Amino acid sequence: MRIQTISVLFFAAASLLVATSCSNNANKTKDGWQLSSVESLDTSSQTIKFGNALFSLPSPYHLTMMVKNTGTKFNESLLNDVENNQKYTSIYKKCVNLGVYGADLAYMNIYEQSPLILNLFSVIKNLANDLDLTSAFNKSLVERVERNVDNTDSLLHILSNTYRDVDVYLKESQRQREGALVLAGGWIEAMYMLTQLAKENHNQMLIQRIGESKQPLENLIKILSPYYNESKEMAELIDALIELTNDFDGVEQQYTYVVPEIDVENRITIVKSVTKIEVPAQVLENITRKVENVRKQIVS
Repeated sequence: MRIQTISVLFFAAASLLVATSCSNNANKTKDGWQLSSVESLDTSSQTIKFGNALFSLPSPYHLTMMVKNTGTKFNESLLNDVENNQKYTSIYKKCVNLGVYGADLAYMNIYEQSPLILNLFSVIKNLANDLDLTSAFNKSLVERVERNVDNTDSLLHILSNTYRDVDVYLKESQRQREGALVLAGGWIEAMYMLTQLAKENHNQMLIQRIGESKQPLENLIKILSPYYNESKEMAELIDALIELTNDFDGVEQQYTYVVPEIDVENRITIVKSVTKIEVPAQVLENITRKVENVRKQIVS
């Protein structure tokens, strides 16, 4: 198994999706026709290749951008305290919290929290050094980040290039387990933000996104499962995520078929069918509580 892109390992590389977001919303089929959705394609997911299997997972960058688009104000209390990094002494804790802090950095960056960004980036750099990723997180990089901390686009570009270098290193050194843990930490932290904010303001867009998370969660479990027996911490994490999937069974999905629109002249088929997600209040409460527990388990 190999992780094929660092964008699934660190939040910041997920921001690559901004630069590569689709310029149109159609895909050509074999006979020359195009399939299009009435909604433009977004950057909500990314494809990860593990072995011969492909998995789709949401981008923490997209999730935090969605939070900002709801009009929700920046909430520093959602973040993992940077002082906690001193408690992370095992490889497991360092890796999973590198993912957690990565999602936090995405959240800060979108809300343009420059002082917090510099402080957290320093913590991320230290964790990366502990994990022998110094080739990517060097002095030159730190200086560039400091110079561009107020320029969101430039900062994303710098970090994206950095994480490409990290990706190469991880693949060459066959460190799949570490990559899977960073990925897990980022996903859990993003879900923690969504569920906590949804609990607070009952925003339907956030609740909808939470309700759509069962398949990505199952994909994450598949990626982690080969390492179940490697440590007690890993087994506990996977068991907790499996337990969380049970609560997603209460999410209700209603598919409504709508006859597609055919644009003969442009050879385009526009799909208008929709899937409606309903998350009952008790189900949302259960999911929120278990995500909070899993997050507490990995950051404590």
